[in-house]
Amino acid sequence: MIEQLLRHPEIKLTSLLAKTDVGKPVSDFFPHLRGFCDQVVEDSSPERIGQDADVVIFSTPDRVGMAYAPQLVGSGVKMIDYSGDFRFGSIADYQEYARRHPGTAGREHASPDLIGKAVYGVPELYRERLRGASLVGNPGCFAVAMILALAPAVKAGLVDISSIIVDGKTGSSGAGKKPGPVHHYPERNENVTPYRIASHQHNVEVVQTLSRLAGGQVTLTFVPHVVPATRGILCTCYASFSPGATLAQAREAYAAFYSGEPFVRLMPSSVIPTLKSVYTSNFCDIGLAADESAGKLIVISAIDNLVKGQAGVALQNINLMLGLPETMGLDRAPTYP
Repeated sequence: MIEQLLRHPEIKLTSLLAKTDVGKPVSDFFPHLRGFCDQVVEDSSPERIGQDADVVIFSTPDRVGMAYAPQLVGSGVKMIDYSGDFRFGSIADYQEYARRHPGTAGREHASPDLIGKAVYGVPELYRERLRGASLVGNPGCFAVAMILALAPAVKAGLVDISSIIVDGKTGSSGAGKKPGPVHHYPERNENVTPYRIASHQHNVEVVQTLSRLAGGQVTLTFVPHVVPATRGILCTCYASFSPGATLAQAREAYAAFYSGEPFVRLMPSSVIPTLKSVYTSNFCDIGLAADESAGKLIVISAIDNLVKGQAGVALQNINLMLGLPETMGLDRAPTYP
C-alpha cells in the first residue's frame, strides 16, 4: 500500500502505526523504499489512530478494526479495513465467516450497528455506494477474483447457480508474511498444496454477493491451492449453462457488464489470462470458454493478489471515498517479471 500511496498525486502518507518495529524507519525492513519512504513507524496507541488523517487504513488481523470503527466514523474520519470485519451485510453472514476463520469462531462482532452501514469494496458492483462512503470493508483477494469472474453470468441467468465450482491458485504471498514450515522454500518450491478445502472464509462473501446478483441462493464449491509463485491469483470457474444459454451469449453479457470498467479486461477468445499478464497491476483479466459436450461455462480470472486483491482495490475505493478520479495512482501497465 505504501508504494501505491507514494505514486498518488493527491494523497499524503501522514503516519505509519504498528505494534512491532516501532521507532524504526519503514525502509529498514522494506529496503526497496529507502530514499522514497523513510518514515518512522509509531506505536498504534488508541489516541494516535486517526489523529492526523482523513482516511485510516487498517491492514490488521480480524477484530482490530471493529474496535476502532465507532470512534473514527463518529468523528468524521473515513476508514477502510482489510480484514473481514466489515465485508458482510448481516450479522448472520459475519458469524458464518467467523466460524470458518481461525481465531474468530464463536466471538461476537464488537460493532454490530456498523455492519449495515459499511460498504463492501468491489467498485465494479458498488461504485455509487462507495462514493463518499465513511466505512469500507475491503474484499478478500480470492473473493475479488471469483466475484468478477462470475458476476455477469449469474446476473444474466446464464448458469445454474447451484452448480458453481471454483479451482483457485495463489502465490505464497497470499498467506501473508508470517513464517511457517509450509512456507519454507524447500516445501513451497515445486509443490502445489490444496488447503481449507470447501471451507475457505472468502467463500462466504462470494456467495453473499453472487446470491444478491442472481436473486437466489448460490451454491459454491471452492478449493484453493498454494502454488510456487510469489504473487498472483488465478481462478478457473465452472458452472452448468442454463437451458438454451451459449458461450456467445456469455461473451455478449460479459462485454456489456464490464463495458467502460477501467480495471477489468475481457480477453479475446484466443487469449488465456495468466498470472504474468496482471503482475503488479490493478487489472483483473477474464477469459471465457465452454465445454460444449458437458454443457459447462468456464471462466478464468487472474489478478495480482497484492494489488487488485488488496492494496490496489483499496486505493480504488479510497479514490471513490474522497471524490477523486477512480484510476488516480493506479493507471499503470502491468510489469512482466
